[in-house]
Amino acid sequence: MHKSACHGYGTLRPIIQQLVLVLSLTIEDRTHTMMMQLRHGQQTIPCRRDAPSFTAAGAAAARPVLVLGAAPRSRPRKPQPNACVAQAASGKSPASASPARAVTDSALGASAAAAAVQVGGKLLLQNFAGADNTQLRLSIQLVSATVAGSDGRGVKADAAVLDAVVGSGEAELDVSLAWDETLGAPGAVVVKNHSDFPVYLKLLSVPAGFGADKAAVHFACNGWVYPVDKHPYRLFFTNDACVKEETPSALLKYREDELSLLRGESESADRPFQPWDRVYDYAVYNDLGNPDLRQDLARPVLGGSQEYPYPRRLKTGRPAAKTDPRSETRAPLDEDIYVPCDERVGYGSVPAPTLPPRGGHFGSLADVYKLYGLDDLGRLPDAKAIINSNAPFPIAPRVIAVNPTNWRKDEEFARQMIAGANPVCIKRVTKFPLTSELDRSVYGDQDSKITRDHVERNMGGMTVQQAMDEGRLYVVDHHDWVMPYLKRINELPGEEEKAEISQRKVYAARTLLFLNHDDSTLKPLAIELSSPHPENEKLGAVSAVYTPPDTEDITAGRFSAWEVAKAHAAANDTVENNFVTHWLNTHAFMEPIVIAANRQMSVLHPIHRLLKPHFRKTLHINAVARQIVVGSGDQRKNGSIFRGIHEFTYFPSKYNMEMSSKAYKAWNFTELALPNDLIKRGVARGDPKKPEELELLIKDYPYAVDGLEMWAAIKKWVTDYCAIYYADDGAVARDSELQAWWREVRDVGHGDLSGAPWWLAMDTLADLVEACTTVVWLGSAYHAAISFGQYDYQGFIPNGPSLTTSPVPDAGKEVTESEFLGSITPVTEALGFMSISSGPMALASSGEVYLGQRPDTEQWTSEQSAAAALAEFRGRLKQVAENIERRNADPELKNRTGPVEAPYTLFKPTAQPGPVIRGIPNSITV
Repeated sequence: MHKSACHGYGTLRPIIQQLVLVLSLTIEDRTHTMMMQLRHGQQTIPCRRDAPSFTAAGAAAARPVLVLGAAPRSRPRKPQPNACVAQAASGKSPASASPARAVTDSALGASAAAAAVQVGGKLLLQNFAGADNTQLRLSIQLVSATVAGSDGRGVKADAAVLDAVVGSGEAELDVSLAWDETLGAPGAVVVKNHSDFPVYLKLLSVPAGFGADKAAVHFACNGWVYPVDKHPYRLFFTNDACVKEETPSALLKYREDELSLLRGESESADRPFQPWDRVYDYAVYNDLGNPDLRQDLARPVLGGSQEYPYPRRLKTGRPAAKTDPRSETRAPLDEDIYVPCDERVGYGSVPAPTLPPRGGHFGSLADVYKLYGLDDLGRLPDAKAIINSNAPFPIAPRVIAVNPTNWRKDEEFARQMIAGANPVCIKRVTKFPLTSELDRSVYGDQDSKITRDHVERNMGGMTVQQAMDEGRLYVVDHHDWVMPYLKRINELPGEEEKAEISQRKVYAARTLLFLNHDDSTLKPLAIELSSPHPENEKLGAVSAVYTPPDTEDITAGRFSAWEVAKAHAAANDTVENNFVTHWLNTHAFMEPIVIAANRQMSVLHPIHRLLKPHFRKTLHINAVARQIVVGSGDQRKNGSIFRGIHEFTYFPSKYNMEMSSKAYKAWNFTELALPNDLIKRGVARGDPKKPEELELLIKDYPYAVDGLEMWAAIKKWVTDYCAIYYADDGAVARDSELQAWWREVRDVGHGDLSGAPWWLAMDTLADLVEACTTVVWLGSAYHAAISFGQYDYQGFIPNGPSLTTSPVPDAGKEVTESEFLGSITPVTEALGFMSISSGPMALASSGEVYLGQRPDTEQWTSEQSAAAALAEFRGRLKQVAENIERRNADPELKNRTGPVEAPYTLFKPTAQPGPVIRGIPNSITV
């Protein structure tokens, strides 16, 4: 392959920048706020930005103000950096609003008959209409938590109808609300939108001195209110938290009404959902394929069968495909996929990216380095400072940013198995030779062909048995997961796919490693690459074993068969990382957790309130992923075919998601708790209930060391929080909403595994704490650790290729640099992979909400002990960050930075400046 096939740096760099811009829209819409309106029954799909936090900072441009009756003018809110930026004021004076007036409205429960007093408060809202002068008309009614009407629902105060001209963007408004103190304390508020456009409400606060107990009242709304023909009303509760059994009687039916609405109990089962709907329901993964477009784009239904078990996804209500009624039609590329409207903040329609024409492989490492602005040797002046600078994309992945050549070293190859993008697959070897669990009647003998002679010559005189006894022999084994699909993968592309995806040549890999006790570093002993028998799969595997050369040589331009074997093993790891440890264990796992929580636990429920920050945007990012990332393909308006990004860039292609379904068969929720996972993999021993006391067999295991501190901090926060609301095990067992949530998670959301014996019974406080800790862990810290390292390690394709295209040469053979690059991810696929793996860059300046922060406001709870527990959690997170910094600075801990001099920071909880994300977001947003 000639250098010209790489198009030259001058061409590729703008292409990558464009791809990052487009693909980062799946993370955060970074363009200007677009017009969103619903007028005369016609709806346009909105482009929605995230509403900034209650305490805003950033641009100082003035905004049009909203005037409510005789109240003072509203104080325009300043946007946070890169949050939803409102249009600048036009310079015109805002129109005067009509005076607020009291009206009687009995549509919901009874209204107060007595004369109401006017109570001042503050309303924080976000208006996404594009015009500077838009007519807004809202009515707001406070609802009693203590006085019920004849229907059992709390009596509503008179409605204050607010007419005003508003500008786009966020505003903090002085409001005047009606209240009769004989109604006691308010517990909810009813809002109706008589405008012709939707508005996003964040917070309604009424100061102290109001209501029966004279305490301040806060309604953390964080929801859309569409015009009354779409939303007859929205009801928001106060920031109090209580289980259903302790709900004030006047609010109980309102609580039940809301859950009934969210479950869609009054909706037609076959109605396609609309952007303003708020229904949470389940569906199987039957929208990944597109059989109506082309038969080769059909994909099996995942979920609901023994052959393809899978977690459930959100139901959209789209009609069935014409050629396969089991499949759902796909939304057009330029149309939003349905998610309940409150889940859609910060995203708009995401255009499918356009990749350049396929152009073969890179001709030299210099061509790859040039993608990041590095010279031919890969050197970048002041690289250490650039890592956390505000340099424009593409910046060099950390694996080459400081030391551009040491990624080739065996020590670095091994280190990344405990401190790289996928540090969760390494296991202790307790039995040798390695064996396979594949069915011999189908696949023949798949046991490992690595022998003692292969490895003992590099073990310093130690035998294999001695190494196993002392906990010094480890393996990263992807063989059984990859092998059943190898024959089909290596037959790609099919006839219709030849212009869309490249040729594959893949092996199933096992990598055996040895632990050096003196410095806790690892070194690879052998790599086994296996293929199905060419005559018949039942005849077993055909395997080749590669061992390191006697002398390590990373001379520029020279590569060995051993280094090609390492690239093939790394490709196995890259694929497993994306589709099992990343997609399956976080994205797919969390979706039914979110759905069930919204269907079965009221927003008043303390556990809903605990977990909600860790649900933020997850349903939407998953919907976008099904549309343009993990799906098979669609037709563009110009007639060309768009292939799903992952099918194009990862070696399993059309089998990506199907293979993750096979992994789900062995999925175990309880084993995803970090202490349990480490013990299961044999890299730790001790009591999983005491993570701080676990003994790590690999003492300098950055993922495990930092992760255990983070796990302990999360569990302490969850324990402290749950103890506020649950005095004993009986309180957990009696909580009907909690029990309904967990039952639905187990029996519906993860229904294909509902009979598994490992499900927590959820009848003790210990079960509740363990379940919630695991959910928070997987949605925040774990996700950051296995997702945000993808660009830093795999974004440099030679270090972590996403596919392989050529056979491995015979052991001992030397190959050229061009031949090495010709065996891994080609140019166009590399651009697509780099772009999608760099998605976290978009979060670095997007106002992401990090662990320990609340995505709503500081008024998230009225329970002071809960607020205090959160403050203590933040303090522990700060200590975790300081400990990580201290360990990274310790030269005795060689695995912290490794030969590439890239410190392990994926568990640092707080954001840091720079173009690449550093920190742990609360939820799965990429």
